[in-house]
Amino acid sequence: MLGGGVALTAAATVPATAAADLPPFHTAVDAAVGAALTAGACPGVCVAISRDGAPPMVKVYGRANLELNAVMTPGSVFRIGSLTKQFAAACVVKLASEDRVGLDEPVSAYLPIFAAAPRFTLRELMNHTAGLSDDAQPVCAADDAEPRSQIALAENIVRQTRLFDFDPGSAWLYSNANYIALGAVIEQVVGAPLAQAMRTLVLDSVSLTSAAVDADRDVVPGRVNGYTPGDTAGAFTNAAHIEIFDTGAAGAMRATAPDLVRWHEALLSGRIFDRRWVEEMLKPGRLRDGRLSGANRFSPADASYGDVQYGLGLLLPTANARGRSILHYGYVNGFSAFLETWIDRKVTVAVLCNGDVGPALPFRAVRAAVNASLDG
Repeated sequence: MLGGGVALTAAATVPATAAADLPPFHTAVDAAVGAALTAGACPGVCVAISRDGAPPMVKVYGRANLELNAVMTPGSVFRIGSLTKQFAAACVVKLASEDRVGLDEPVSAYLPIFAAAPRFTLRELMNHTAGLSDDAQPVCAADDAEPRSQIALAENIVRQTRLFDFDPGSAWLYSNANYIALGAVIEQVVGAPLAQAMRTLVLDSVSLTSAAVDADRDVVPGRVNGYTPGDTAGAFTNAAHIEIFDTGAAGAMRATAPDLVRWHEALLSGRIFDRRWVEEMLKPGRLRDGRLSGANRFSPADASYGDVQYGLGLLLPTANARGRSILHYGYVNGFSAFLETWIDRKVTVAVLCNGDVGPALPFRAVRAAVNASLDG
């Protein structure tokens, strides 16, 4: 178990164009992150915030690697867990914008392995109404020397005893299996491994140099180590190993906080595909009977989000006086992530932590600080 000594001071890289635009809510952000570090939620945090398209302001706290006593930097690279889903959804929307897939076409049209299953569509995969059980995930193989293809992972899903939790299109349930199947569609249509396909479809076009599908064998400058909180505050153990590529399009990516801010700005600006397709991603999911699918079970205890819907890889809180926003969380062994954009206010915040999910993480407090600054 690794002991404390985690620095609570913050270093900030603040572009002049951004500093004047951001009100003095830095103290609230520092307090939120400081409380999380003091509570032993994680050894380190990186926060990136941008307003009106200005270069991101980046604030870093604590340690990226306890054994090496390495501090966080603006270039620290984290695993981002389920933030991966919006990248995967954008890849499929990009294919749709090029008439290479249809969002409302059956998945079996692209993956014959699902031909015998009840019909479900690409859109239903992306908004979690397809019905694929979250238990129907591929079993990670500890002895894999090479990343397995998404198609191979999807074939493993089909072999599971319990494939569906409900009839496709009849309910909403968050399921990583949906996005593993989606990754297989991407590979099948593009004819390339997921990592290469995502780079070709979306990442290269917006110059996100840190964002990539991760693999344990990759040597990544600035890679952050992941931790699990120990039995006492400030004590940590190295997070349990996971074959990250087996989480595929559901959670296998890595990125820096500034690149995540740039990602949302590029997505919403129409640089990846035109506004018609951006609006497809922001459209709340609907069941086949026409009802909104809803996503309140994702975070049922958090009233600050209001009535939450799910679009294509994105959570959609109810619009309020601050306007519309899009957000998502990401969790994978040793890492936790949060990314939100207040669309009408043109504010984006990314918060990355090198600790497992837990109630002491600073996401809600940082979000509250941003909301307070918007209300001021």
